[in-house]
Amino acid sequence: MDIEVARVVVAAITAAGAVVWLIGLRFLVASSRKRRGGQRDADEDTGLAGGGREGWLCGSTEVDGEPGALASRAASFLAGGSPYAFGPVKILEKADDRVRFEGAGAGLADRPPGLWFRGGELRFVPLRPGRTRVEWAVEPAAMRSLLWLGGASLAAGLVALIVGCWAVDTYLASSPDPAARWQTFQMFQVIHFLWPPFLFGALYRRGANAVAAQVEALANNLPYHAG
Repeated sequence: MDIEVARVVVAAITAAGAVVWLIGLRFLVASSRKRRGGQRDADEDTGLAGGGREGWLCGSTEVDGEPGALASRAASFLAGGSPYAFGPVKILEKADDRVRFEGAGAGLADRPPGLWFRGGELRFVPLRPGRTRVEWAVEPAAMRSLLWLGGASLAAGLVALIVGCWAVDTYLASSPDPAARWQTFQMFQVIHFLWPPFLFGALYRRGANAVAAQVEALANNLPYHAG
């Protein structure tokens, strides 16, 4: 391999790596904004505990039943602490129109993604006799740290691309030793710095979606829980 070909190889690998880096950036940004259909960041108009707090997820659904009875069912179900439901939960407030709770017990390491939450609230708004709107808000636990780790990985990937391109071009592609120029393909090793943003972005999406789906399922299933 002559010098010119080796330098073209370095440039091509670097360009491909830059494209992957940009895709990783876009994926991480999209992950930070992603919400399941019907969800939104909690705002001040909801009256929920998460109102005005960045990162909270909320939604609502209409179910059969009266607010007081549904609130009692929700509190009973949450306080049960079933490992197959919400795990250990502490009830902070229970009224006829709302239930506030927070996660309790061990940390998140041994919990499935659906239990990655710090706390939440269910609010029960009467619509007509026998019909209630259940509004919910939940705070995912430690989710932003995944995005920060993804951002740090992006920064490391950019440094690896720039420094790697310079080092390989200077010491390998431009080497007078033909055998050394074949080592130009070592530039492919930069891929190890480019995939982590996809991992952290995917974990964030999975955790946020699973937490929201768990609470949404509880709200929809309240009419069928034993009182």
